[in-house]
Amino acid sequence: MEEFDDFKSVVEEPAFVNEAISRIMEKELTAVEQFKEELDDQLMMSDSPKDLLTEMIVGYIQGCGDVNQVNICSYKTSNGVALDGWGFNGDDELTTIDLFLTVFVDPETKKTISANDLDKQFNWLQRFYDQSVSGTLLGKFENDTKSDLYQVADLIHSADKIDRIRLFLLTNAIAPANYDKENFEHADGTVCEFYVWDAKRVMQQDNIISGRNPIIVDFEGDYNCTLPCIKMPDVSEHVTCYLCIIPGMVLSQVYHKYHQQILEMNVRTFLQFKGASNKGIRNTLIGHKATAVEIRRGIGDAQAEPDMFFAYNNGISATASEVKLNEDGNAITKIKSWQIVNGGQTTAAISAVMGMKDVDITKLASVYVAMKISVIKDKDNLSTIVPKISRYANTQSAVKKSDFNINEQFLVELEQRSREEWVLNASGKPVSKWFFERTRGQYLDKAKRQNTTKAEKEFYAEYPKNQMFDKTSLSKFVMSWEQNPASVCKGGENNYTIFFDKMKRNGARFDKTRYQRTIAKAILFKAIDALYGKDGIALPGYKSNMVAYTVALLSYNSGRALNLDKIWAEQCVISPAVYNELSIDIYNVYAKLICGAEHITYKIKEVHVGADGKRRNHYVAKEIPQEDIDHIKQTTLYKVLQYVKTVEPFIYSHLTKINEGENINEWTKKTLCWDALKTKLSNEGTKYNIPTELIGSTGDVDVEITEGQKKKMDEFADIDAELWFRLNRWSKDNPGELTPKEQAFIGQVAFNVKRGRALTYKQSKWALDIYDKAVDAGWDEA
Repeated sequence: MEEFDDFKSVVEEPAFVNEAISRIMEKELTAVEQFKEELDDQLMMSDSPKDLLTEMIVGYIQGCGDVNQVNICSYKTSNGVALDGWGFNGDDELTTIDLFLTVFVDPETKKTISANDLDKQFNWLQRFYDQSVSGTLLGKFENDTKSDLYQVADLIHSADKIDRIRLFLLTNAIAPANYDKENFEHADGTVCEFYVWDAKRVMQQDNIISGRNPIIVDFEGDYNCTLPCIKMPDVSEHVTCYLCIIPGMVLSQVYHKYHQQILEMNVRTFLQFKGASNKGIRNTLIGHKATAVEIRRGIGDAQAEPDMFFAYNNGISATASEVKLNEDGNAITKIKSWQIVNGGQTTAAISAVMGMKDVDITKLASVYVAMKISVIKDKDNLSTIVPKISRYANTQSAVKKSDFNINEQFLVELEQRSREEWVLNASGKPVSKWFFERTRGQYLDKAKRQNTTKAEKEFYAEYPKNQMFDKTSLSKFVMSWEQNPASVCKGGENNYTIFFDKMKRNGARFDKTRYQRTIAKAILFKAIDALYGKDGIALPGYKSNMVAYTVALLSYNSGRALNLDKIWAEQCVISPAVYNELSIDIYNVYAKLICGAEHITYKIKEVHVGADGKRRNHYVAKEIPQEDIDHIKQTTLYKVLQYVKTVEPFIYSHLTKINEGENINEWTKKTLCWDALKTKLSNEGTKYNIPTELIGSTGDVDVEITEGQKKKMDEFADIDAELWFRLNRWSKDNPGELTPKEQAFIGQVAFNVKRGRALTYKQSKWALDIYDKAVDAGWDEA
């Protein structure tokens, strides 16, 4: 027996099991450090690195489908309560509160964050939630009841039920590899989940998006099993399909390892055991003893039947870029780029049950799940095929409308325009384009799939981040301008549904003028949002509501004739040298100038080589030249924002001065709120008239399509392109039957129909008239 000796030197155990693993871990750490260095460089260019970090990581989280809208705010006290953002999602099945806290670590001081620091920050977030539930925070914000912080505290305090709170820590530091904070359940049944997004997690998501790190599951090597399968007949040039069986334990282990990454294409995240389907999964796996409330409802105990899971459950649907079979070709050994597009609830519920305390895993060995795998052969159309599979596989449950109907003609046409139309500077030279994201995650996906770092930088130069917009953003721009701010205030998905139906009903299309004016509305919306933000007026709360109502008022008060064409044309009036190195958003520059700033600075990176030969980055402040400031102040947008600053108190007073006990958010969702604002505006006489110099020569009014006109357009749409081509050939073989103008038009119609481009009502009617004229002249359409 070895004798204990206080003075005996401690023999440290090696950090890794062997040298090979050590080298792998060091290589991985080096990759993270390199990514972190690039990330920090980008952050340090900003006047507010922490705010930029929050915005950036929230974007990655939203790209995963984990969260929807996030409200950015800032709150920190000396007694350990903090918050930097919040989100709310509620439906019949699940009510979720998301709370975010950002920990920006100065890269000059350290690279890592300790487990103790992470625990401390999570405690600060938990205290915010606990003090909101108790109502303590409401008292602290009682003098600022219009702030975002009061809104979230009141939301938590007054909610009838909260099924889940998710606490997100966002940091540019590197967290300990083994850090894992266990989820728990509050006494009232609210589940609390913890998520850390550090530099490594951001890098992993970045790599997945860019395709450099696809999910590859080696069943044979990592889980000592294969998946028995049947290959379906090869009937499609787009996909190859397999039907297979996967053990529940293996599915749980894979999900635990990859979590939300493997559900990236799924349209819903785990709903816990609140809905009937997930309760049924739990009951089948481990049984359930009925609560007193359930007994009163006539619900009894449920006996566990894990061996019947395969029979009871519908299974899951997945996509992949490649599968590998065993030698006999009857079992899958490996899957590459695995995505579960339907069955996320099943997958997460199984994993949750198997992760519960006091659950005997051995009794769940008989759990098997049916799985259909569609291997995408047509890689170029991956972003179109996978969402379709997800859509049709998920028809049994409610999903976001904005995730679907992505192939509607007006959306396709808008996307095409955004890839073609250049923004020109004052000299008429192209400088950039706007990027319409027709499918979720499309922007980052395209950026990260560039072959080289240089190509990726060129992509961002062509499509700057502040010029990317998605479908829900589009619906906000348009519906605000269409004088329906109440719809915009109902939230992204609700507003998008109204917008989509309106656009489809009207037979919307995007020619060059319509596209440019739509972008002008986007510019207007973004600029007003910046003006109401921290660099401008700094509204204490209800900023999003204010932006929608302000754009609507501009449209209404100008008779929809605000000079959108000039706003489009004057996007880039600063000199090329400043444009190429400007590190702050141009709309924030406008906001600062409108609110009295005389000098605007931004940061540029300079590299210096020290005495030790190492290259170090320094960030130097530069000032926007007065000449460029003068050019900005001459733009139509600047003058519009001056008007907005004048009218802002009038709008804000209307939205927030309501009867005691009423909710401001609910008030702004009512058309009565908008109607009342218009009445108040008319009572002000000419006080808030828009200067005539801001009005264009032509208005921007979308003409409503009547039912009769839509019927005519549908009649045109039913005619195949080949018929139009045949009609065009007939007209050439029979000169004189159609005029040259009609012949040329029919040729254009044929090509437009073949390319899937929609025609207006007027064009559709003329095409049908020519069609009938040709039939009367003897053309045989058969």
